[in-house]
Amino acid sequence: MDMTKKISLFFLLAALYLLPVCAEAQETNGLKLPLIPTELRTPEKRASYLAAHYWDHFLFRDSLQYLNHPETVEQAVVDFIDLFRLVPSSEAETAITHVMQQASCTRNGLFFFYNTFEKYLYDLASPMRNEAYFIPVLEQMVASERLSAEDKIRPEMLLQSVRKNRVSSPATDFNYTLADGSQQSLYALKATWTLLLFFDPDCDECHQAIQEIQQNQFFQELIQQKELTLLAVYPGDNLKHWKLMQPNLPAEWLVAYDKEQSIYTNELYDILGFPSLYLLDRQKIVRLKDTAPAQVEAYLKSANL
Repeated sequence: MDMTKKISLFFLLAALYLLPVCAEAQETNGLKLPLIPTELRTPEKRASYLAAHYWDHFLFRDSLQYLNHPETVEQAVVDFIDLFRLVPSSEAETAITHVMQQASCTRNGLFFFYNTFEKYLYDLASPMRNEAYFIPVLEQMVASERLSAEDKIRPEMLLQSVRKNRVSSPATDFNYTLADGSQQSLYALKATWTLLLFFDPDCDECHQAIQEIQQNQFFQELIQQKELTLLAVYPGDNLKHWKLMQPNLPAEWLVAYDKEQSIYTNELYDILGFPSLYLLDRQKIVRLKDTAPAQVEAYLKSANL
């Protein structure tokens, strides 16, 4: 964390946990924060107020700031996103919708906020990645009267993509084929928890994730106790490579491939890269999407397994 981020975080924490000591709003990274009413005394209420009024003093119509001070505005967006850890998701989504509506007063502003939100809420490398929060950004882009049909091509494509297999929604069913040639559907799989792993035999990151899961004692105990079923599916068409890899994976895993190529052809899952992990509950509801083994472990432990 650089010094700019430290200073920014200090003011945000002070705004949330300390009562105002002066009549002036604090400033962080060039953005003047709203003065939180003194009657809001709990960190939760103060965070909600700050998220809703974070941009009150920002001059959205000043297009030059996006060109002259892009790093400053970007850092303000990062701090804004960081607030969402402290507020209900519904409030975060409302705040995002509101800022996109305000930013739409200029074309430069609209695209600046859109690109910045995409960088931090959608990019796989971002630790702040959150598809649910990116949806209102995309919805505002698609609905904008300021944009042409050509401008909306990517937002429309991404919106269709992120709406697939969302957290708390049913996972899309599909058929998979095992090494003995037998076929089964995802929904026919009876399991308390299903860890669905889309992989590619030539993917180094996949081998690392597989090894991490295989060496994790917590996962191994759940699999042995039949509490967790690991379904590893290769959605590609290079069956020769899959056959070379399949015997080397744990015997207690279900290692399969997509014989009909329905996952790709019908775009059933938005697989941005490999490995792609989904945690599904007994009813095949998505509990974690595009996740990592460590996050799966933490979630299952929180479920008292």
